[in-house]
Amino acid sequence: MSFGTAHEAPAGVAGQASGPAASSPPREGIEHVPPGGAWGAIVALTILLGLVLTAFTLPAINSEPRGVPIGIAGPAPAVQQLAGGLSAQGSKAFSVTTFTDEAQLSQAIRDREVYGGIALGQSGATLLTAPAGSPVVAQGLSSLAAQLGQQQGQPVPVKEVVSLPAEDSRGAGLATALLPLLIGAIAPVIAMNRLVRGTWAKLAAVLTTAVVLGAALAGLLHWYGVFEGSWLRDAAAMAAVIATMSAALLGLLLVAGFPGFGLGVALFLLLGNPLSGLATAPEFLAEPWRTIGAWLPPGAGGQLLRSSAYFDGAGAGPHLVVLGAWFLLGIVLVGVAARMRRPTATAPA
Repeated sequence: MSFGTAHEAPAGVAGQASGPAASSPPREGIEHVPPGGAWGAIVALTILLGLVLTAFTLPAINSEPRGVPIGIAGPAPAVQQLAGGLSAQGSKAFSVTTFTDEAQLSQAIRDREVYGGIALGQSGATLLTAPAGSPVVAQGLSSLAAQLGQQQGQPVPVKEVVSLPAEDSRGAGLATALLPLLIGAIAPVIAMNRLVRGTWAKLAAVLTTAVVLGAALAGLLHWYGVFEGSWLRDAAAMAAVIATMSAALLGLLLVAGFPGFGLGVALFLLLGNPLSGLATAPEFLAEPWRTIGAWLPPGAGGQLLRSSAYFDGAGAGPHLVVLGAWFLLGIVLVGVAARMRRPTATAPA
């Protein structure tokens, strides 16, 4: 018994194999791309990058103070005179709230009701600032105090009510921490969707990752000197931000697939990041950018972290409401996905 070798074949088959069509397999090249397919991709990419450029550039070039909350404290006649002077200048940069004395103004700054202000007393004016609330606003108030000092013929002393840590005197650490938080929300969704089976198990894995990442990142920021408050409170705040975005992204992925997931990533990363106002202050954004940014997790999360790290949690309530709404949306979407994947019982024949 013998087996035929690989080159032995029936004549008919051999003759067909020697033909030009069989000897040259179909080539897959650009000639097989549908006409206009490449141009369609080019147009789509151009539109996408144009939108990204607009989201990052337009709010930045139009960034200026618009109704920044500040306070003026002191005797009523002097307060009214200074507030009237600001109004007479036609300045829309500040929204002024009056207080009875310096102590009340200082407490309002610590409660994040105002960014700073001017206290008027018998010895003159004193500028109260909170660089931890916004270094840019504190700088602008210093310029305002310098003008007031020129008018009064004496310098206006500056008192920092809530300062930034010495290792991060410019406040750059918190502003740059937002991007790692976004990555920390996106990457676990991709990983756990592949590694974990079961809809609710995926959610549990993603939320567990958020807690671990929140604790680790908060620890690093404390180690670097960016944060000086309670590590436990800061870790909880970071975990809440990551968990909110991760839950929403996971829900979108499970319900709408990668197109839905990509839309969520674009919304958070390409729109929420530049509209967070974390580098300056939300009041520096024009409408509707300011409102949009405030209702997206990066904007609410950034302000939550600022409240936690520098103000002992003061002013965190509205931002927690926004994050809670997004987290609830994510849970609802995961529930819908679980129901979609539930096997339906078949009726007996």
